[in-house]
Amino acid sequence: MSLPPLGPLAPGGAGREAEYARWLDLTGKTGAEINVSPVHRLRIAGPGPTSLTALPTDNRPASRQRGEQILAGRWRFGSSSIEIPDGHAPWGPEFPTFHFADRIHRFHWLRDLGACGHAGEGRGLALVTAWVEAFGKWDNFAWRLSVTADRLINFLSAGPWLFEPMSAESRMLVLESMGRQIRHLQFSGIDETDPVSRFRIAVALCLCGAATEDGRKLLEQGLAMLETECASQILPDGGHVSRSPEALADALIDIHAVEELLLRLGINAPLFLSKLQPRMAAMLSFFQEMDGGVVAANGGGDGAAGLVRTALRPHGGVNSKFSFARLSAYQRVLANDLNVYIDAGPGPDRPHGARAHAGALALSVDDGPERLITSCAANPDLDPELREASRRTAAHSVLSLNGEDSAVFMPDPFTGVRAPEGPAQLAVRRMEEGDQHLLEGQHAGWRVRHGLIYRRRLYVAMNGSRITGEDSLSRPMSEAPPQFPGGLIPFEIRFHLHPGVQVADGPDDKTVYLGLPQRQHVWRFRSETLLSVEDSRYWGSEIAEKTRQLVIRGVADPGADGSQAPNRVRWALSRVHTGD
Repeated sequence: MSLPPLGPLAPGGAGREAEYARWLDLTGKTGAEINVSPVHRLRIAGPGPTSLTALPTDNRPASRQRGEQILAGRWRFGSSSIEIPDGHAPWGPEFPTFHFADRIHRFHWLRDLGACGHAGEGRGLALVTAWVEAFGKWDNFAWRLSVTADRLINFLSAGPWLFEPMSAESRMLVLESMGRQIRHLQFSGIDETDPVSRFRIAVALCLCGAATEDGRKLLEQGLAMLETECASQILPDGGHVSRSPEALADALIDIHAVEELLLRLGINAPLFLSKLQPRMAAMLSFFQEMDGGVVAANGGGDGAAGLVRTALRPHGGVNSKFSFARLSAYQRVLANDLNVYIDAGPGPDRPHGARAHAGALALSVDDGPERLITSCAANPDLDPELREASRRTAAHSVLSLNGEDSAVFMPDPFTGVRAPEGPAQLAVRRMEEGDQHLLEGQHAGWRVRHGLIYRRRLYVAMNGSRITGEDSLSRPMSEAPPQFPGGLIPFEIRFHLHPGVQVADGPDDKTVYLGLPQRQHVWRFRSETLLSVEDSRYWGSEIAEKTRQLVIRGVADPGADGSQAPNRVRWALSRVHTGD
């Protein structure tokens, strides 16, 4: 039995034009309501598949905690939430935000209900049926292409627990709606401009084509589209063109799901599926942290809830030994249990920068399975306003000059979203000096605006006990000071701490102690200038968390060479207690 809605349906609601305009400003074309012609509505009408020949395996981790909250009538996406009476569907009251509506229509939460046993499965079945009754034939917001693709994948991936208990009437209505949604993607999927959405559309067409009888042409269309998107989005080194480790994990899970379903049906999987996966798994292993997640960067979270382990599980014990991803543009130093990453790349080429960050030369540090220094990161449920804030240079563990980003965010005509361009002249080199690794990078992100080159040097002890850093701003020798006659320019060097880090005052205003509770390790951070401890946020896990950041403030002389203060700041991170 389906769950009744509470009242009139309202995904956005009247009088919310300003909110909708802001939503479009942050999400671009993929966030816009899809207005189709009556002819299109007629083309997609018709019966659905009479049966499902096979269902894909759901390889994504589920959150039982979220499932239990939904069972209790509490729905939350980002900072917005609603509570509903028992026995009612969550649509009906006006959704609190467009973001909330976007997330609920994608049905990623369906697996979370499925993790709650029979009660969760029964509620999931009722909600799917109720959604089909309310939105199953058309809705301008709920039927946007990327949302439709996600929803179809999640319906199919729910598997037998969703479809087998359905009554004949409910099954017919759900399959009829799925048939409409499939044809909608089949006819209009090519119009999607966002690359990540195009990838998911291709995956949806593949899975739907394989899972439905007489879906051969649909499968062929999906595989052709998926091959095109893989060629465009998967780099030769196995990384994702967006430079997001989490996006790479998602893509690897999707590709494996398509191949696995085809093989289970006795269909020869295209060669590109099997050739890509070992490279992608090796690169994902490069990004994998000792807690099982990945470095949180470029629009993604830490994946510590199981996404990365799930993505790598079918590929055996992959353990990448390389330390530099040239095309994905990250440097890694592994010194015993100390794990250090540097973001060594500019914003990706259009149209792949819609989720990318201005985090060039940003630092990430882990001590074994405990994260120490990170970025503010992001997660799929994060509100668009906060996701935009997470992209700024100040949300990363790196220097920012005059409150400005190291890359310039420019509107991308393909996606309608601002994407980072630059920074220019970005280069990173590494070498070994005695008993330490040296990482040295620089970029000219502020050269046009302020005439200064930013340089970061990191010396990492090979025994993993110490990192010595130097951040400097210098005028290129070829440029005369009069070109930039302004006064001193303020800067901040930030070190965002993971929420698990405990902070204690040091003996002076240049020193703090950082505690890692799991193994009782203590690190000392010391700066040669005044150091402050300030509030920050971490958005890299499933929920937003309060945390702290270390901030070094200074002013730069636009005519200086960066060899000494105030344009040069030195700092050190040293392990002073190992818990033994």
